[in-house]
Amino acid sequence: MDNGISLDELRRLREAEEKYRKMMQMANDAIFGIDTDSAEIVEVNQRAIEMTGMQENELLSLKAWEIHPPEEKDLARELFDQVVATGQGHVSRLHFLRPDDSVMPVEVSSSLITFGSGRIIQRICRDCTPRVLMEDKKRQFQQFFEHILDLMPVGLGVRKNINRTPEIVFENVRLKEMFHENGDDGHHIHWNDCECLADCETREILEANGCYGVERNLPDGRVLMFTSSYYRDPENNWHEIQVVQDISERRGLEIELKQSNEDLEDRVDERTRELREKQTQLIQSEKMASLGQLVAGVAHEVNTPIGALKSNNDLFVRSMTKITNFLFDQGMPDIIRDDEQLRKMFSSMTTLHDVNSEAVARIVRIVDSLRLFARLDRAEMDLVDIHEGLESTLTLVHHTFKNRIEVVKNFGRLPRINCYPNQINQVFMNLLVNAGHAIEDKGTVTITTTLSNDKMMIEIRDTGDGIRAEHLKRIFDPGFTTKGPGVGTGLGLSIAHQIIADHGGKIEVESEPGRGTAFKIYLPLAEMN
Repeated sequence: MDNGISLDELRRLREAEEKYRKMMQMANDAIFGIDTDSAEIVEVNQRAIEMTGMQENELLSLKAWEIHPPEEKDLARELFDQVVATGQGHVSRLHFLRPDDSVMPVEVSSSLITFGSGRIIQRICRDCTPRVLMEDKKRQFQQFFEHILDLMPVGLGVRKNINRTPEIVFENVRLKEMFHENGDDGHHIHWNDCECLADCETREILEANGCYGVERNLPDGRVLMFTSSYYRDPENNWHEIQVVQDISERRGLEIELKQSNEDLEDRVDERTRELREKQTQLIQSEKMASLGQLVAGVAHEVNTPIGALKSNNDLFVRSMTKITNFLFDQGMPDIIRDDEQLRKMFSSMTTLHDVNSEAVARIVRIVDSLRLFARLDRAEMDLVDIHEGLESTLTLVHHTFKNRIEVVKNFGRLPRINCYPNQINQVFMNLLVNAGHAIEDKGTVTITTTLSNDKMMIEIRDTGDGIRAEHLKRIFDPGFTTKGPGVGTGLGLSIAHQIIADHGGKIEVESEPGRGTAFKIYLPLAEMN
């Protein structure tokens, strides 16, 4: 041939061209041939016609960017210029604008083909509608689950690549509210790098299900619980899921509950102590009642022989008077009237009578004091004279004071008051016995009574050893005593304190080692009257 191409070569070229065209027409992707100078479409395959919805002649009259929506034309033009300049180009996502105004998502790749002295751009467009639909579906699912996670009352965050460079994948709304300063304006603080978490007090917890937790006390007063769990994806990358709970209110309630429990325990201890004191007082009252019954019986039994002794003594005195008058009458012989031995005998009998009379009187006073102290006939509240109770109690403790303790009475003018006399007498007894024990050798017990505003004050002061300061706070505690073993039970002052409190009064103590002790009892007049 004239151009130097043989018939065989020409045949092979035609076969190659036919093969190319068949492959182009049979391709599943849209293929466009674009002129590099005019940017016009010069060749299309059948798939391009189907995907664009245009006829071949319509496509061949358009430029490369005119088959796309208006908002993508600039990007398509940039792709054309890039291919002309560099020989290739790729855009992950564009759309075909179809005649019915619908759009089809396509993935575009272009390359520059040179043949002889000519050049043409081959653009291959793949329909990615199924993938777009799948991505939309995935996005919808993601938005749905993120919406659910945003509704959670706790903060939840996910980080990936924690074994390399951690990267935040997700934060729900509650987590952002906990740590973000200004929402999502780009200046927020992520929970994993918040400065407030660096130096706060922490407490680590490993739960039974394998979750690792850290309780953090933030400077702003919040208490947050961070619970982490981990999983590994198919690419062997570790991910962290962290749940953050604001447990400030719960911790506050726990503290309040703990305090309430402690307060309840204190109240139970206090009530238990009060019950024990009441029980002790009840036991003591029962003992006093039994003692009172015994005293009443003894007084009754003693009164009968005492009465007989007194009566017989009076009869003896009258008889002795008659015998004396008869024997020493002027009509009697001098040998009898002047007998000195007989006179001494009768004088001794007179003296014996005086001693017997005084002894009988003293026994009667003691019996009366025992009866007044026990007051079984006045066990209920009654109108009484406080001085009478003090006097009867002093009579009973006389044997412990005798010959070593002087009792000074500074009694004021006091009205009679309503009280339980046997209980008040028991208070006097306990205080006076303690005063006697406090004075080791000789000393003085001063009893002062007076009125102070609307109260009656009874002070019992001794010159004994006094009470040390560390013991003053405990002297009214049941069982506390400074006496030696077998001397005191530690119940006397506790019972006295409770009795005075039950009468609406109070008892105070003043003491100094080496200078004695003073107990002051205050009883309200108005309340008791």
